[in-house]
Amino acid sequence: MHVSTEASAWAERLGEALRQRRIGKLQALAAELGVDESAISRWRRGPAISIANAIRLSQTLDVSLDWLVTGRGHIDAHREAAPAVERLARELFPGLPSGRALIAARALLDLTEAVDPRA
Repeated sequence: MHVSTEASAWAERLGEALRQRRIGKLQALAAELGVDESAISRWRRGPAISIANAIRLSQTLDVSLDWLVTGRGHIDAHREAAPAVERLARELFPGLPSGRALIAARALLDLTEAVDPRA
């Protein structure tokens, strides 16, 4: 199954996500996604992307999947619904991949509780 949406709107949203997340070179993004760099180049021209790749792309770029695919909402809409520990992780460790940031934030919370059980 592939995502279908108007090509120019899709390309504009993907370009905006890449700009906001300061992704200049696609090689590192492609490696993180496990796809060829040419796949991302194709995605930038039009919306021929599988659902699985759209999900991975939105997670890697930390953008709203609904916004990326359909244009509904805004680029950071997914953050508003995130639990407090996920928001904390993004704020404290913006340069880390989200999984690692979450582990680090949980470790800090655990450390806080170990030092002061009332926290």
